[in-house]
Amino acid sequence: MFELDHVVYFTKKSPEEVAANELISGIHPVVGGQHLQWGTHNALFYTKSSYIEWLSVENETKAKESRHPLIEQLLFDVDGREGFASICLRSENLEKMDRYFKKMGYKTSGVLPSERKTASGEIRRWKMLFIDQKVGNALPYPFFIEWEQGMEERLETLREDGTLKPDNEELTIKKCIFHVHDVEQKLTQWARLLSLPTKDHTLRLDNAIFEFVESADEKERLHTIEVVKAWTIE
Repeated sequence: MFELDHVVYFTKKSPEEVAANELISGIHPVVGGQHLQWGTHNALFYTKSSYIEWLSVENETKAKESRHPLIEQLLFDVDGREGFASICLRSENLEKMDRYFKKMGYKTSGVLPSERKTASGEIRRWKMLFIDQKVGNALPYPFFIEWEQGMEERLETLREDGTLKPDNEELTIKKCIFHVHDVEQKLTQWARLLSLPTKDHTLRLDNAIFEFVESADEKERLHTIEVVKAWTIE
């Protein structure tokens, strides 16, 4: 039903600092651009079928006024903890998924139109959907995205502008590891939301594995990811 689209890392660094200083498998991220309506900006590291987003505040006043679920979590987390925070799953029809979640009894944000101004001045558009959840120490549910472009068209655009290089396409995010207080509880909650079977404290999507690990960390969050050569996925 879903694939991993991207993982979000909250940081105080600017996209330029991230692009200059971070290195994954010998490759630097790139400057993404600005979310003008949210007061944030990002750096991006693409792999074969998903990517890492470093998200930071550019305009604090606008960020606080946005009332956007992800930005509210960023503002809650980033002063006390920089690091991985949330995951985003890709869907081809968020309107349909919104109806599905509501039928299952979840409250949602409704489908939110979104856009980013790239470093070159282009506008990239997509839609987002969040499960209503109070921002706090509990593990955030995944949120959902539907891109304006189809997958192949979007990848070709990223290749053409140099964001997605051949070396990036040899990599993939194989596993997301979450630190939680009660593994069985979180596993059950996420399995229900995503309509997935559980196995050995994990959930499996077509392009990634989610593993839940017991931890005494104050905040339950995405803790670690594993980036591997794409052909090593089992």
